[in-house]
Amino acid sequence: MNTEKQYVTEQTPVRTLLETYKGAYRILICAGVSISPVTISYDEQLGSYLAPENKDEILQALSQLVKKEQKDLEQVPELKEQLVQSGKVNMAGFADFTWHDAFITEMEKFADAKGISLNHQFFLKNNKKAFQFYLAQCENADDLPDILVGKGFSSLMTRRFVDRFVRTGHFDMPLQVEVNELWKQTGLYDVTEQYHAFGAEEQVIMVDRTKQTDVPMPTRWSDLLKPEYAQTVTQMGKPQRDHFGANMLFYLHEQYGEQGIRDYAHSVKFKWHFSKIIKDIGKNHPESSPFNVVQRYTTLFVRSDANVDVLSPEDGNPVSVFFCLVKKGSNEQVLQIARHFFSEQIAKLLENAGAVSAYAHSKVAENANIRWIGWETVKNSSLPYQKDDYSEIAFDEYDKIAP
Repeated sequence: MNTEKQYVTEQTPVRTLLETYKGAYRILICAGVSISPVTISYDEQLGSYLAPENKDEILQALSQLVKKEQKDLEQVPELKEQLVQSGKVNMAGFADFTWHDAFITEMEKFADAKGISLNHQFFLKNNKKAFQFYLAQCENADDLPDILVGKGFSSLMTRRFVDRFVRTGHFDMPLQVEVNELWKQTGLYDVTEQYHAFGAEEQVIMVDRTKQTDVPMPTRWSDLLKPEYAQTVTQMGKPQRDHFGANMLFYLHEQYGEQGIRDYAHSVKFKWHFSKIIKDIGKNHPESSPFNVVQRYTTLFVRSDANVDVLSPEDGNPVSVFFCLVKKGSNEQVLQIARHFFSEQIAKLLENAGAVSAYAHSKVAENANIRWIGWETVKNSSLPYQKDDYSEIAFDEYDKIAP
């Protein structure tokens, strides 16, 4: 008799499962389950999606995934003690590796100068999983820090987090800071004063002039969707099956739907880590492409003698954002810390890392050529599993032609 605990059953709410456990969606898709995460309601049960012939196998695979994640559940009480400390300004979240250390140093320096006791917990790529799990489990805003810091299309933008904490007003907190005109022109300024974007990371098209091609130079991002650009693009990412450049797919789907994702995937020949891209670029390398879709910071690492250009498309470079959320009713010390995100000091370290800042007098922002997908689009998205959904669409096409 099998007495092993079943962590997942037919009665498990399928949306809760997908939002809490990264990898659950992939298990279902690979098992041939027809599921559209974008339209799932919170009361739908997993059993309604499973066929009798492989139901037990899928439930076992999902149970093993959840069992593996239980160690994160055990860390929740300890993590709460770290994140929320009495008498301090509590700040936690995600910072990009290109400015993480400089950012922490500057915030500590500022807090010390103002006599503010600052408790900060930041989670880089190697340890972010525990905090992501904490956010997925959190039921009460009191268990969250005063300031949450995010980057990209992240755990602080999931449908669950937005529905539970953003739409309910827990982070309705105007900062009354001045931002540059670019923020207003592109919509990076969230008029609801919920998400406070203090920086933006561009995606750019980097051209390797040593790679011969007969296709014209792209003047718009949409050019990369045309049939003549087939297999002319290297996408920054990982060679194995991953999110296929989630930021890029998010923009493509918003403007062109599923077909736009498929058309772009048809243009992609390679998917490499940025370190390989910059190592091979400008050398007519057999594993490089004429056009390389990368994050702007990648360009900072390219050799000075490399024959490489960065394009400025007519429709502007899509961006992801660096942002903070501040609890409603925060005291003045919390607001001082949050407002410092928009200071000249923070602007300098972001811009040194290749980003664009919200600083009102930023010269970099004056010359930036960017576009933003829109805060309402973000708030109405179905993150996190939307990334997997779009990725699967891309890989349907990419797998047909990948070298």
